[in-house]
Amino acid sequence: MKRRSFLLGTMASLGLLGMGRAADPLKPNSNKAKAKAAAPLPFVPGSWTIVILPDTQNYATHFPGLLRLQTQWIADHKDERRIAYVLQNGDLTNGGRTWEWDRVDRAFRVLDGLVPYAIVPGNHDYCSFGAHEGREIRINEYFPPSRFEKWPSFGGTMEPGHIENNYHRFEAGGAKWLVIGLEWGPRDEALAWAGRILKKHSDHRALVFTHAYLYEDSTRYDWAAKGDSQRNNPHRFGIAGGTNDGEEMWNKLIKKHPNVFLVMNGHIPGDGLGFQISRADDGHPVAEMAVDYQRLELGGAGRLRLLEFLPDGKTVQVRSYSPLYDRYETDPQNQFRFRIDRFEKVEADKEAVEVPSEQPRELEPAGK
Repeated sequence: MKRRSFLLGTMASLGLLGMGRAADPLKPNSNKAKAKAAAPLPFVPGSWTIVILPDTQNYATHFPGLLRLQTQWIADHKDERRIAYVLQNGDLTNGGRTWEWDRVDRAFRVLDGLVPYAIVPGNHDYCSFGAHEGREIRINEYFPPSRFEKWPSFGGTMEPGHIENNYHRFEAGGAKWLVIGLEWGPRDEALAWAGRILKKHSDHRALVFTHAYLYEDSTRYDWAAKGDSQRNNPHRFGIAGGTNDGEEMWNKLIKKHPNVFLVMNGHIPGDGLGFQISRADDGHPVAEMAVDYQRLELGGAGRLRLLEFLPDGKTVQVRSYSPLYDRYETDPQNQFRFRIDRFEKVEADKEAVEVPSEQPRELEPAGK
């Protein structure tokens, strides 16, 4: 059998093709096929990793095999990369439909009992394709707090039976870490709850993640100042119970707490990438990062964002990897380092190297 026929048949069996999508998985991205980029940064021995699963909505709808490929890669490399946690930043589904949640559920079950993870909902998870008014959501049918309670790292939720606002604590690299996940367009009540958790665990370095915070231009979502000039601000959706965008979250929560070192989100349009470092009230640096690959070929082609915490306890190495292509994205927006103890972002070595065309690697036939 010819390679093309084999690969197309295999991808179809894994759910990588479907629903009449026009994307040709064997056609290289014309903008990147002959691109020059820095060499991939190596994994530094002694580091540990947080893996970010950016918006998975198109995988749930069209390419469920890619989501399964992502979680399987995490499970297979949990020891080698010392993966401490996995974070999914919302829009698990595209339309909040039962069959989409079924696909997401099956993919995450690969991690159950192996690698702890935290999730938050995005606007597409609430009801039909992102348009909603209430906060009713199926996420608690598939990911109730009881699914997480067996893990010693699970701290709890704001509301019984609801996973939308959750927190986790763990130790890695000789330090204590706190992860707080916040609902889409969090209410004041959710920000107040998160503030209490941050104060209670003030000896932990804290990462806060939610679906919408930083915009594609690397500034925070700010409805009061920018309105509709920033697409898809949470305030546009009229969410029941009130909402807060990035600037409001910064002023009401993030900048007030000296233990927050990173805020992370997905959701944004354009290239789906953003990064800046802001100064909190006490003067310490807070890194703010947006990552969302859904608008790339094959809904993102399985790209993962890897946060590798280096042995010095102060440096985070950011890399982006696709297990489908078995390759790293090495442009300055996808590969860089930042310090959590000072205002410093360092781009990767800029020595140009030839990057091979983006061709999917050979996949094993389904069931082999």
